[in-house]
Amino acid sequence: MKKVISVVFRTTGALAATGGLILAAAMPAFAASPNRAYAASSSGLISISPIGEATFPGTSPVTVAHANITGLLTTGVATATAGPTSASETVHAISGTLTALLSLAATSARSSCTFHTNTGRVTGTTSITNGSVTRTGGGTTTFAANPAPNTTVSVPGIATITLNKQTTAGDGTLTVTAIYVSLLGSTQTLSIARSVCNAANLAPVPILPGKSLEIMLGGLGVLLLAAAAYQLSKRRRLIPVR
Repeated sequence: MKKVISVVFRTTGALAATGGLILAAAMPAFAASPNRAYAASSSGLISISPIGEATFPGTSPVTVAHANITGLLTTGVATATAGPTSASETVHAISGTLTALLSLAATSARSSCTFHTNTGRVTGTTSITNGSVTRTGGGTTTFAANPAPNTTVSVPGIATITLNKQTTAGDGTLTVTAIYVSLLGSTQTLSIARSVCNAANLAPVPILPGKSLEIMLGGLGVLLLAAAAYQLSKRRRLIPVR
């Protein structure tokens, strides 16, 4: 009997381990960095971490009353969202004082990115409403409402502005920035309305949703019955023949 119990416990342990693996497999695998979006950030002489950031997994949506960066940018309401296969950012009432000679404005700017589960690719878009850059004494350049990826607006001697800036990392992660400003002759940059998406679906994918525990318990029951049958058979073999 001790031998049977030992076998049962060993088998039960194996089943429990297997059930644990099943349950672990049913949980989300978040090894990849989160999908995220934020209103604005800057680097260089004025360096500000992402403002109003939403992430998945994490917190989403995130809305801030403004995404101001002193000396560079003022905005109105900004809203960021991030999900298992997408992210987006919308910033309103944008006004940028890039230098004493250069200003930037837009009613709104929006970026978004999406991982397409059917193709395994990530794509991104940008839309800008009433966007423009003005150089004092040099006129105004109007931004396209739906600029193609990496559309460049050059202000000679002052700045390069990239609309719908898209960069792809080695792992397929796509970063989309609605308006990206790089001031010439310095290391100052400004990012407005940025979205970042992994080349993966970050949502949990259950294996047989809700069935892992039932499978484990059912398997344990079968093994216990088998052990009992084995013991009964063994006893019958040991009964002497008269």
